[in-house]
Amino acid sequence: MRRVFLAVACGLAGLVLLAVRLRVTYLVIRVSGDSMAPALTHGDRLLARRTDLAALRKGQIAVVSSPHQIGSEFLVKRVAALPGDPVPERVRRIVADDVVPAGRFVLIGDNTEVSFDSREHGFFHADDLRAVTVRKLEPQQGR
Repeated sequence: MRRVFLAVACGLAGLVLLAVRLRVTYLVIRVSGDSMAPALTHGDRLLARRTDLAALRKGQIAVVSSPHQIGSEFLVKRVAALPGDPVPERVRRIVADDVVPAGRFVLIGDNTEVSFDSREHGFFHADDLRAVTVRKLEPQQGR
């Protein structure tokens, strides 16, 4: 009886640790605004996986902490350049570098008409990076 109890307790502890790890690893983000249209629009929900700069790739959609002057908690933008890459021409007017420095990266929204991104903010720092999107989630029913 004691062994059964111990096995069940260990199994439950393992499930709890797995649930905590998944919660820490994945986020659900709601898109605010139309800066990523047409790929993403206001209200879209995204599943995002926490990551670091070393795992980031050009073309991915990243989630970063929002600069203080913006109202939302996160920004959702496409990765345009990584450390060592040439700085995109449309970002050069705000940064002096020709190459993206170590620990920095460039983000640009798909809808450049309304996007606040590296064209105004400059480089984003590795510490700003929160996650990379995995996929768009189905809309929630009844909301």
